Amino acid sequence: MCLYYFDALKAKVQGGNMYEYSKKTLKTAKDLRLIDDTLFRLICADREVCQEILRTLIGDDKLVVISSVPQETLVNLNREIVVDVLCKLGNGQYANIEVQKGNNNDDVRRCRFHLASITANKTPKGTEFGSIPDVAILYISQYDVLGNNQAVTCTEMCQYVNGEYKPVGDGAKIYYANVNVRNDGDESELLSLFLKRDPFTNSKFPKLSAAVKYYKEDREGVRKMCEAVENYAMEREKKLAYKIASNLIAIGILNDEQIAESTNIPVDEVEKLRITHSDK
Repeated sequence: MCLYYFDALKAKVQGGNMYEYSKKTLKTAKDLRLIDDTLFRLICADREVCQEILRTLIGDDKLVVISSVPQETLVNLNREIVVDVLCKLGNGQYANIEVQKGNNNDDVRRCRFHLASITANKTPKGTEFGSIPDVAILYISQYDVLGNNQAVTCTEMCQYVNGEYKPVGDGAKIYYANVNVRNDGDESELLSLFLKRDPFTNSKFPKLSAAVKYYKEDREGVRKMCEAVENYAMEREKKLAYKIASNLIAIGILNDEQIAESTNIPVDEVEKLRITHSDK
């Protein structure tokens, strides 16, 4: 079934115009797993899918997700970040779900920064400290961030009292989840699904199963996934072009028009980059 839809989408008509997805786009879309940003962000636009994931990995079967926003941009004083998925829970808490394949980041400090950014961004001006929102981060990785060989590990701020650590209850927690750990728990069973390339049916996780099937087997779902793949590729090319332009500005050999021609970036954008570079 899945292959049929991918073959059918090699050529389709939209508004009377023929549009063809490249073989590379189709193969990329077909091979996407939940651990991959592109598929994960599509899947988690469904709040019930997020709820199923959070309930299982955080261990709270009463947890309620009232909204989920993929790729929400959070702007604070010094830095702008884009989180994979930000959920608002029924109790007023925020939960950020992140997926990470490569261990080229300082994951622990990255999560700490996300906690602070979400807290600051979602706290209205003038709010008393006792009323700032609780925040949880669920960090799902394809490697063992903490090196403890556990499927899920909850971390929080603690105090050391009489030889033992006790939580201080500051309303912030980080859950590190490792998709490679195998045990008999539901957490491990759910995390193992993040590595599957083909659709699956799991009675414990019906919402997640249905969402993956939609993007892997349904004609419209596959089209959306192919579109997301192409958008992601274009965004990566754009970021690379801007990085090259910034490097050329730093070298100082070419003028703005030459850099624009070399990178296909508009001249006015190159001028903005030069201003930014001169301010550093």
